[in-house]
Amino acid sequence: MSSAPPLLQIDMVTAGIFLLAALTCLLLWWRQRRDSLRLLAEARRQILRLAASQQSLRDAERRRIARDLHDDLGQHLLALGLDLATLTHQHPALRQPASRLDDRIQHATRAMHAIVHDLQAEALESGLECAVQQQIDQFSRLSGIACRLDAEPSAFACGNGGDGMDKLLYRVLQESLSNIVRHAQASEVCVGLCRQEHSLSLTVRDNGVGLPQTATVGGRRGHGLRGIAQRVAEAGGRFDVASMPGAGTALTMSFPIP
Repeated sequence: MSSAPPLLQIDMVTAGIFLLAALTCLLLWWRQRRDSLRLLAEARRQILRLAASQQSLRDAERRRIARDLHDDLGQHLLALGLDLATLTHQHPALRQPASRLDDRIQHATRAMHAIVHDLQAEALESGLECAVQQQIDQFSRLSGIACRLDAEPSAFACGNGGDGMDKLLYRVLQESLSNIVRHAQASEVCVGLCRQEHSLSLTVRDNGVGLPQTATVGGRRGHGLRGIAQRVAEAGGRFDVASMPGAGTALTMSFPIP
Protein backbone atom coordinates (compact mmCIF):
# COMPACT_ATOMS: atom_id res chain seq x y z
CA MET A 1 0.00 0.00 0.00
CA SER A 2 1.57 3.30 -1.15
CA SER A 3 1.67 6.28 1.17
CA ALA A 4 0.93 9.90 0.20
CA PRO A 5 3.85 11.96 -1.06
CA PRO A 6 5.67 13.93 1.67
CA LEU A 7 4.61 17.26 0.12
CA LEU A 8 0.95 16.24 0.15
CA GLN A 9 1.25 15.10 3.76
CA ILE A 10 2.70 18.51 4.70
CA ASP A 11 -0.15 20.28 2.89
CA MET A 12 -2.72 18.17 4.74
CA VAL A 13 -1.08 18.94 8.08
CA THR A 14 -0.96 22.65 7.23
CA ALA A 15 -4.61 22.61 6.21
CA GLY A 16 -5.49 20.87 9.46
CA ILE A 17 -3.60 23.48 11.45
CA PHE A 18 -5.34 26.32 9.61
CA LEU A 19 -8.72 24.64 10.11
CA LEU A 20 -8.06 24.17 13.81
CA ALA A 21 -6.95 27.81 14.12
CA ALA A 22 -10.05 28.98 12.29
CA LEU A 23 -12.30 26.91 14.54
CA THR A 24 -10.49 28.24 17.61
CA CYS A 25 -10.97 31.83 16.44
CA LEU A 26 -14.61 31.17 15.70
CA LEU A 27 -15.11 29.65 19.15
CA LEU A 28 -13.40 32.63 20.82
CA TRP A 29 -15.53 35.08 18.80
CA TRP A 30 -18.70 33.22 19.76
CA ARG A 31 -17.74 33.26 23.45
CA GLN A 32 -16.90 36.97 23.32
CA ARG A 33 -20.18 37.72 21.56
CA ARG A 34 -22.11 35.66 24.13
CA ASP A 35 -20.37 37.49 26.98
CA SER A 36 -20.99 40.86 25.32
CA LEU A 37 -24.68 40.10 24.88
CA ARG A 38 -24.91 39.01 28.50
CA LEU A 39 -23.22 42.23 29.66
CA LEU A 40 -25.45 44.28 27.37
CA ALA A 41 -28.59 42.61 28.73
CA GLU A 42 -27.43 43.22 32.31
CA ALA A 43 -26.66 46.87 31.54
CA ARG A 44 -30.12 47.28 30.03
CA ARG A 45 -31.71 45.72 33.12
CA GLN A 46 -29.77 48.13 35.33
CA ILE A 47 -30.86 51.09 33.19
CA LEU A 48 -34.49 49.99 33.41
CA ARG A 49 -34.21 49.57 37.19
CA LEU A 50 -32.69 53.04 37.47
CA ALA A 51 -35.40 54.50 35.23
CA ALA A 52 -38.08 52.82 37.34
CA SER A 53 -36.50 54.24 40.49
CA GLN A 54 -36.39 57.72 38.99
CA GLN A 55 -40.00 57.41 37.87
CA SER A 56 -41.00 56.37 41.38
CA LEU A 57 -39.29 59.47 42.77
CA ARG A 58 -41.07 61.64 40.22
CA ASP A 59 -44.41 60.06 41.07
CA ALA A 60 -43.78 60.64 44.76
CA GLU A 61 -42.96 64.28 44.07
CA ARG A 62 -46.13 64.62 41.97
CA ARG A 63 -48.18 63.23 44.84
CA ARG A 64 -46.56 65.66 47.26
CA ILE A 65 -47.28 68.63 44.97
CA ALA A 66 -50.85 67.44 44.46
CA ARG A 67 -51.35 67.11 48.21
CA ASP A 68 -49.92 70.59 48.83
CA LEU A 69 -52.11 72.09 46.12
CA HIS A 70 -55.22 70.42 47.48
CA ASP A 71 -54.55 71.25 51.12
CA ASP A 72 -53.09 74.75 50.75
CA LEU A 73 -54.49 76.32 47.59
CA GLY A 74 -57.78 74.49 48.02
CA GLN A 75 -58.24 75.96 51.50
CA HIS A 76 -57.42 79.47 50.28
CA LEU A 77 -59.96 79.21 47.45
CA LEU A 78 -62.58 77.89 49.86
CA ALA A 79 -61.91 80.73 52.31
CA LEU A 80 -62.04 83.27 49.48
CA GLY A 81 -65.44 81.96 48.41
CA LEU A 82 -66.77 82.14 51.97
CA ASP A 83 -65.47 85.68 52.43
CA LEU A 84 -67.09 86.71 49.16
CA ALA A 85 -70.42 85.21 50.24
CA THR A 86 -70.22 87.12 53.53
CA LEU A 87 -69.38 90.36 51.72
CA THR A 88 -72.33 89.88 49.33
CA HIS A 89 -74.67 89.25 52.24
CA GLN A 90 -73.51 92.43 53.99
CA HIS A 91 -73.57 94.58 50.84
CA PRO A 92 -76.37 93.44 48.45
CA ALA A 93 -75.37 96.14 45.95
CA LEU A 94 -72.21 94.12 45.24
CA ARG A 95 -74.18 91.03 44.28
CA GLN A 96 -73.58 91.28 40.50
CA PRO A 97 -69.79 91.85 40.55
CA ALA A 98 -69.50 89.36 43.39
CA SER A 99 -71.26 86.78 41.24
CA ARG A 100 -68.64 87.23 38.52
CA LEU A 101 -65.87 86.87 41.09
CA ASP A 102 -67.52 83.73 42.45
CA ASP A 103 -67.61 82.27 38.92
CA ARG A 104 -63.87 82.90 38.65
CA ILE A 105 -63.25 81.27 42.02
CA GLN A 106 -65.28 78.21 40.97
CA HIS A 107 -63.37 78.03 37.69
CA ALA A 108 -60.03 78.23 39.55
CA THR A 109 -61.21 75.51 41.94
CA ARG A 110 -62.18 73.20 39.08
CA ALA A 111 -58.85 73.88 37.35
CA MET A 112 -56.99 73.11 40.60
CA HIS A 113 -58.90 69.86 41.00
CA ALA A 114 -58.08 68.90 37.40
CA ILE A 115 -54.38 69.57 38.04
CA VAL A 116 -54.43 67.54 41.25
CA HIS A 117 -56.24 64.73 39.42
CA ASP A 118 -53.60 64.69 36.66
CA LEU A 119 -50.70 64.86 39.10
CA GLN A 120 -51.99 61.86 41.03
CA ALA A 121 -53.15 59.93 37.94
CA GLU A 122 -56.06 58.61 39.97
CA ALA A 123 -57.84 57.73 36.73
CA LEU A 124 -55.52 54.72 36.41
CA GLU A 125 -57.27 53.11 39.35
CA SER A 126 -60.06 52.24 36.90
CA GLY A 127 -57.64 50.79 34.33
CA LEU A 128 -55.67 52.14 31.41
CA GLU A 129 -58.56 52.17 28.92
CA CYS A 130 -60.78 54.20 31.23
CA ALA A 131 -57.90 56.57 32.09
CA VAL A 132 -57.07 57.20 28.43
CA GLN A 133 -60.69 57.83 27.54
CA GLN A 134 -61.12 60.21 30.48
CA GLN A 135 -57.97 62.07 29.47
CA ILE A 136 -59.24 62.46 25.90
CA ASP A 137 -62.70 63.57 27.05
CA GLN A 138 -61.22 66.13 29.42
CA PHE A 139 -58.86 67.39 26.72
CA SER A 140 -61.75 67.91 24.28
CA ARG A 141 -63.93 69.57 26.90
CA LEU A 142 -61.30 72.03 28.12
CA SER A 143 -59.61 72.82 24.79
CA GLY A 144 -62.55 72.63 22.40
CA ILE A 145 -60.45 70.44 20.08
CA ALA A 146 -62.14 67.32 18.71
CA CYS A 147 -60.23 64.22 19.77
CA ARG A 148 -60.95 60.56 19.05
CA LEU A 149 -59.41 57.32 20.27
CA ASP A 150 -58.48 54.62 17.78
CA ALA A 151 -57.33 51.62 19.80
CA GLU A 152 -57.36 47.89 19.39
CA PRO A 153 -58.93 45.95 22.29
CA SER A 154 -55.69 43.99 22.74
CA ALA A 155 -53.83 47.22 23.50
CA PHE A 156 -55.58 47.38 26.86
CA ALA A 157 -55.25 43.66 27.62
CA CYS A 158 -53.58 42.53 30.83
CA GLY A 159 -49.89 41.83 30.63
CA ASN A 160 -48.86 44.90 28.64
CA GLY A 161 -46.27 45.93 31.17
CA GLY A 162 -48.14 46.38 34.43
CA ASP A 163 -48.74 49.56 36.36
CA GLY A 164 -45.40 51.06 35.28
CA MET A 165 -46.29 50.89 31.60
CA ASP A 166 -49.81 52.19 32.28
CA LYS A 167 -48.41 55.23 34.09
CA LEU A 168 -45.88 55.84 31.34
CA LEU A 169 -48.51 55.74 28.60
CA TYR A 170 -50.82 57.99 30.61
CA ARG A 171 -48.08 60.56 31.22
CA VAL A 172 -46.75 60.73 27.66
CA LEU A 173 -50.31 61.02 26.33
CA GLN A 174 -50.98 63.79 28.85
CA GLU A 175 -47.86 65.69 27.79
CA SER A 176 -48.56 65.14 24.09
CA LEU A 177 -52.06 66.58 24.39
CA SER A 178 -50.76 69.49 26.46
CA ASN A 179 -48.24 70.27 23.71
CA ILE A 180 -51.05 70.36 21.16
CA VAL A 181 -53.02 72.86 23.23
CA ARG A 182 -49.98 75.10 23.68
CA HIS A 183 -48.50 75.03 20.20
CA ALA A 184 -50.40 73.14 17.49
CA GLN A 185 -53.42 75.39 16.79
CA ALA A 186 -55.18 72.18 15.78
CA SER A 187 -58.88 71.46 15.35
CA GLU A 188 -58.66 67.64 15.34
CA VAL A 189 -56.57 65.07 17.16
CA CYS A 190 -56.42 61.30 16.81
CA VAL A 191 -54.89 59.06 19.48
CA GLY A 192 -53.93 55.57 18.34
CA LEU A 193 -52.86 52.66 20.53
CA CYS A 194 -51.69 49.41 18.94
CA ARG A 195 -50.21 46.29 20.47
CA GLN A 196 -47.94 43.93 18.56
CA GLU A 197 -46.19 40.77 19.69
CA HIS A 198 -43.32 42.47 21.50
CA SER A 199 -44.20 46.16 21.44
CA LEU A 200 -46.88 48.68 22.26
CA SER A 201 -47.21 51.81 20.12
CA LEU A 202 -48.90 55.10 20.98
CA THR A 203 -49.50 57.66 18.22
CA VAL A 204 -50.83 61.18 18.76
CA ARG A 205 -51.64 62.96 15.49
CA ASP A 206 -52.99 66.49 15.00
CA ASN A 207 -53.90 68.67 12.01
CA GLY A 208 -52.23 71.80 13.35
CA VAL A 209 -49.54 74.13 12.10
CA GLY A 210 -46.78 71.55 12.36
CA LEU A 211 -43.24 71.88 13.67
CA PRO A 212 -40.18 73.62 12.24
CA GLN A 213 -38.06 71.13 10.32
CA THR A 214 -35.19 71.54 12.80
CA ALA A 215 -37.40 70.11 15.53
CA THR A 216 -37.95 66.82 13.66
CA VAL A 217 -34.44 66.03 12.43
CA GLY A 218 -32.44 66.19 15.63
CA GLY A 219 -32.53 69.95 16.06
CA ARG A 220 -33.64 71.92 19.07
CA ARG A 221 -36.90 70.65 20.55
CA GLY A 222 -39.24 72.25 23.02
CA HIS A 223 -39.32 71.26 26.65
CA GLY A 224 -42.45 69.15 26.15
CA LEU A 225 -40.97 67.05 23.35
CA ARG A 226 -37.70 66.63 25.26
CA GLY A 227 -39.63 65.42 28.30
CA ILE A 228 -41.54 62.88 26.23
CA ALA A 229 -38.36 61.69 24.51
CA GLN A 230 -36.66 61.26 27.89
CA ARG A 231 -39.53 59.22 29.32
CA VAL A 232 -39.61 56.98 26.26
CA ALA A 233 -35.84 56.48 26.24
CA GLU A 234 -35.79 55.59 29.94
CA ALA A 235 -38.31 52.84 29.22
CA GLY A 236 -36.13 51.45 26.43
CA GLY A 237 -38.56 52.67 23.77
CA ARG A 238 -38.37 54.66 20.56
CA PHE A 239 -39.74 58.15 19.91
CA ASP A 240 -40.40 59.45 16.38
CA VAL A 241 -41.70 62.83 15.24
CA ALA A 242 -43.21 63.32 11.78
CA SER A 243 -44.21 66.87 10.91
CA MET A 244 -44.23 69.48 8.19
CA PRO A 245 -45.03 73.16 8.63
CA GLY A 246 -48.74 73.62 8.00
CA ALA A 247 -49.39 69.86 7.71
CA GLY A 248 -49.80 68.77 11.35
CA THR A 249 -47.66 66.57 13.57
CA ALA A 250 -47.59 62.90 14.45
CA LEU A 251 -45.79 61.65 17.56
CA THR A 252 -45.16 57.92 17.68
CA MET A 253 -43.87 56.17 20.81
CA SER A 254 -43.05 52.45 20.77
CA PHE A 255 -42.33 50.49 23.94
CA PRO A 256 -40.99 46.96 24.34
CA ILE A 257 -43.29 44.61 26.25
CA PRO A 258 -42.78 41.01 27.46
